[in-house]
Amino acid sequence: MTQEHVVESRETLNAQVLDMHRALTSLADKLGALDMYNQRIEACTDPELKLVMSSQRDATRKHVAMLLEWARRRDPKLDKELREALFKAGPIAAQYHYDENM
Repeated sequence: MTQEHVVESRETLNAQVLDMHRALTSLADKLGALDMYNQRIEACTDPELKLVMSSQRDATRKHVAMLLEWARRRDPKLDKELREALFKAGPIAAQYHYDENM
């Protein structure tokens, strides 16, 4: 996904929607980068390079958190879902009352 890719014509989208698109696109990019760093760090055989890449990965985690927080503050429904889902003990799916036989 790239920032230039929007489903609807840019002319029909307001600034808030475009900014959210930018944030969510950046968030997706950063999550992909986290996965990439994790794989590269795991495969790396040079201890010093592992440290360098670990530092990059850790900075990316901060970026993920900032982007998610930015989106949460601007989307009340996302805010509600995150507040209900995050930092809870117990099975994750249990709080949503999913059928365990599915």
